[in-house]
Amino acid sequence: MYKLYKNKSIIMIAILAIIIIVMIVLTLGDRNRVSGPESFAGAIFRPATGLVTKMVNFIRNSVSSIAEIGSLKEKNEILNGQVITLRAQVREVEALRQENQRLREMLDFKDTHSEFKLIGASIIGKDPSNIFSVFIIDKGFSSGIEKNMPVVTNRGLVGHVMETGRNWAKILPISDQRSSVSIIVNRTRDAGIMRGTEASGLEAQISPEAAVVEGDEVITSGMGGIYPKGLLIGKISNIKSDSNLLLKNIKIEPAVNFEKLEEVFIVDYHAAFPGEREIDN
Repeated sequence: MYKLYKNKSIIMIAILAIIIIVMIVLTLGDRNRVSGPESFAGAIFRPATGLVTKMVNFIRNSVSSIAEIGSLKEKNEILNGQVITLRAQVREVEALRQENQRLREMLDFKDTHSEFKLIGASIIGKDPSNIFSVFIIDKGFSSGIEKNMPVVTNRGLVGHVMETGRNWAKILPISDQRSSVSIIVNRTRDAGIMRGTEASGLEAQISPEAAVVEGDEVITSGMGGIYPKGLLIGKISNIKSDSNLLLKNIKIEPAVNFEKLEEVFIVDYHAAFPGEREIDN
């Protein structure tokens, strides 16, 4: 019974649709008003038509939004990749700028110290077998570098060559506790001996009568045969008199930042001071 009713309903809808189509065809043309049957049919199907239109628009907008989300995600990934690339380029440019600045300062130092023959070198590592602070440069005896040659930067004294290979050399910095340097306090001309400490600092002992103050510059005295006279070492950062008044102990803040060294100059000591080659120890 239900099946028969269902079939009748389908047949009636089909007949009604055919009638409406025929009426539309028969009434085609330029008209100012629609016919009564057309108006009746429009009134019946208008709600359904509006609902269908809304559904179609909703589906269209949803599909468009999904497509836009996918497109935005893809663009975002592209932009993120570009940001990463640009950041890397900025870091590279900054590193090149800093290197250029360092090299320019080193070149200025070389130009203003024509009394020395200077050999430029780059630091390539630290000696893994050494428990102190020895570092390695990329030049050796094939470039004219010899043991005990002083090592400097445009900022001040670094140390001296302790061992050489064909294309490398080991440098002992003045902050190493095995190092010792004859010094002069530049303002007062008081002399003393400076040594490195276990904590990679710089300490010296001078006369208890020395009228030194914090901030006084300390330079090499030229005594001992390794370091030429007048190389800047650093400034006095602390002064302490010994209890028996035999010595005055001073701490020196180095002019060179040993943690950030990248390029150095090796001083050809033969050219500056021929004939003086004894070890300063």
